[in-house]
Amino acid sequence: MAITSKAPASPGAISRPFVSSPTHKKQRLSQSIAKKLRSWSTLPSPTSPDTRDTISIICISDTHNTKPSLPEGDVLLHAGDLSQYGLFDEIQAQLDWLNAQPHRYKIIIAGNHDLILDEAFVKAYPDRELDRPGKSRTDLEWGGITYLHNSSVEVECNGRKLKIYGSPMTPKCGNFGFQYDPEEDIWAGTIPKDTDIVLTHGPPAVHLDEGKGCRHLLKELWRVRPKLVVFGHIHGGRGEETVTFDRAQECYENILLGVRPWINVFRMMPRTISQVLSRATADSTLSTQFVNTAVVAGPGNREKREPVVAYI
Repeated sequence: MAITSKAPASPGAISRPFVSSPTHKKQRLSQSIAKKLRSWSTLPSPTSPDTRDTISIICISDTHNTKPSLPEGDVLLHAGDLSQYGLFDEIQAQLDWLNAQPHRYKIIIAGNHDLILDEAFVKAYPDRELDRPGKSRTDLEWGGITYLHNSSVEVECNGRKLKIYGSPMTPKCGNFGFQYDPEEDIWAGTIPKDTDIVLTHGPPAVHLDEGKGCRHLLKELWRVRPKLVVFGHIHGGRGEETVTFDRAQECYENILLGVRPWINVFRMMPRTISQVLSRATADSTLSTQFVNTAVVAGPGNREKREPVVAYI
């Protein structure tokens, strides 16, 4: 998959596709056409289990100290930003809340706000007093929660196994935890090829990201092609979409990324028509569901949204 950057990011800038805010009419037109074409072939997100061995995944992110009511399910995933200021008491309160939930598996990652969990950040900013005696990262009580940090875990539900990979990393924006230079590809080859679910704090580019997702993460997802990708971070990007990693999807993403947009528009047209005509025989198991499940939104994070339930 060809993903390129047109211009270097300024220091501290968040990773953005070059044409996230197109200034030229032709660019806007190519994106409009691409979105219209994609709407014809978009697959619906799974809304209910198909078989007895279907696994229900409860997805939340960006709770920021809130404790929303959670539906029953097999696996509970939290995609980071448990806290607002990354303090010990905030994180521990969230861990206690999550541990009280009935889900068999509770798997979480950190977000950029969860400062105490970022060992490098804690050492770099001793004035934040995130490493106080009795209230440091190592004093947290995790209970039955599985914490992933650029690592994987395998769970078994309903006679099936799922491999879940989790990472807290997001492109640098401001002075927060778990960040990287947006021009640096930290993702290449990091996610195991047999991963079923990818749990990241930040979104990939052009997927429920409001133009702020990471191009390098997107490229890695093309390589792995998991069944489900769960993230948050961009509160306004909340939503779900199901895509198939095929030639039409590649054209669509390249158009939004500003990679030869008009050439890709003309390539996308016949491929989309072919998709629509063959939809009845399409294999839904080859699709990937993207979920931005940020719970809070709006000024002061006053708006609260429901968890998302995904099925695999």
